[in-house]
Amino acid sequence: MLAGTHALLPVSIALATDCYRLSKGREEAFPAWSLPALGLFGVLPDLCSPHLSLEARHASFSHTLLFLAILVPVVAAAAGFFPKGSRLLVAISLWLASMLHLAADAISGGIPWLHPWSDAVLGDFYIDPVWWIAYDAAFVLGTALLLMSRRRLRAGFFAPAAESGECL
Repeated sequence: MLAGTHALLPVSIALATDCYRLSKGREEAFPAWSLPALGLFGVLPDLCSPHLSLEARHASFSHTLLFLAILVPVVAAAAGFFPKGSRLLVAISLWLASMLHLAADAISGGIPWLHPWSDAVLGDFYIDPVWWIAYDAAFVLGTALLLMSRRRLRAGFFAPAAESGECL
């Protein structure tokens, strides 16, 4: 997959969560600056080990379970920059953003999940590279729509479902 999908998949999930919460009359779950952080952690495996070929990805440390394990204290430290009430959610979400990156790469060519101990590759080309640009475009559009929806929900353009008695 391409960087747009890796960055915007976790951001879209967070925005959808916030839109749902706002539609129920509750507060947003994700504090300011968590969305850019989610996007950054979504592309982090590629930033730590840039690659242009599948073979380079398969030789990459950053596309392994060991990388996800090492990432735990990193996300804990990063979450410390967010408000106290949301630190656990942010830490878990940042880690999941990187995990989603590996999951997306697993279904688009595979990842060396046990590297350096094994050369086994988890996954295959379940999503043809021809479609990667379309996925990026869909996530750009979807994220933009979710951002607009969240902004409208915040401003009160949509009545919360709890007040109006209707489902959105």
